[in-house]
Amino acid sequence: MFPSVLRAGRVTACLLALCSAPFCAAALTPVEPAALPQGDANLAARLASYAGRPVLVNFWASWCEPCREEMPALQALADRGVVVLIIAVADRDADARRFLDQAGVALPLLFDREQRISKAWGVRLLPYTVVLDGRHRVVARAQGVVNWNASAVREQLQRLMR
Repeated sequence: MFPSVLRAGRVTACLLALCSAPFCAAALTPVEPAALPQGDANLAARLASYAGRPVLVNFWASWCEPCREEMPALQALADRGVVVLIIAVADRDADARRFLDQAGVALPLLFDREQRISKAWGVRLLPYTVVLDGRHRVVARAQGVVNWNASAVREQLQRLMR
């Protein structure tokens, strides 16, 4: 349905700008609480530093225009006290850092150049968001751009992160 971007021999889909936030916002879909996939020590350590706190994990890439458009709203959530962790998928460190600096985004950042984390978490489309409750269980997912500025989305997120 959506074009794909070929990266390092793997396919990572990215919604085109035609499907950005104003045109087709993704839904934040609640799921039955589930344990996190295992495997990445850096991610495990970062999440451990947020023990007892809900976390919004966003998979993105600097080469993904809808991901770029979503970043200011994610920063605004963090500015309001939501823990937001971003994971750059199949991206160059310098490109991701340059974009974040230029956009004024200062969110905790991990890199998933080889797509090990994103594959383990079932990410097939960017941007992709996972909401973790205070026990770090997956409680919601969103595939595509989420309108984080919408009051209904904020209210839903607040309920999910209790």
